[in-house]
Amino acid sequence: MRNDRLAACIDRLEEVFQHLSRRLHAELDHQLVQGITGSQFFMLKRILRRGRMTVSEVAEEMGVSLSAITALVDRLHRAGFVERRRDEEDRRVVWLEVTPAGEEVVRSCLAARRRVLEKYLSRLPEEDVEQLVRIYEKLLAVLNREGGGVAARCLCPMHDLPE
Repeated sequence: MRNDRLAACIDRLEEVFQHLSRRLHAELDHQLVQGITGSQFFMLKRILRRGRMTVSEVAEEMGVSLSAITALVDRLHRAGFVERRRDEEDRRVVWLEVTPAGEEVVRSCLAARRRVLEKYLSRLPEEDVEQLVRIYEKLLAVLNREGGGVAARCLCPMHDLPE
């Protein structure tokens, strides 16, 4: 693609991403269970997928500081959505595990997110949706292969599609 054409496409893509992200974030956040933020939801989801994680693992995977993750964990713990468990072999290690109440929150949020995405994607032709997914997968493969550094670690919520 010529440089001037690529530049024009990048400008359009940035504009579309900005508007799409803002509008989808607002609607998706509105659909979350009351009292839980998007960051808390994604943290619960990650821990649930892995079974258990340390605070350091969560911070690294989400690309945020330990202090930010600790604040999230404290709120989730007070709400009864995560438990802290000391490692039996190394008492310095604290594992985070999602409680049954936390699992229910994740299930409810995933269902709500799926409904929002279905509402809009169902209005597009099936071929367009499949092509959109293929393009995102290709872009993600390029980022994973060439991104390095922060781009490789960035696990932005909007890129984490519901199951």
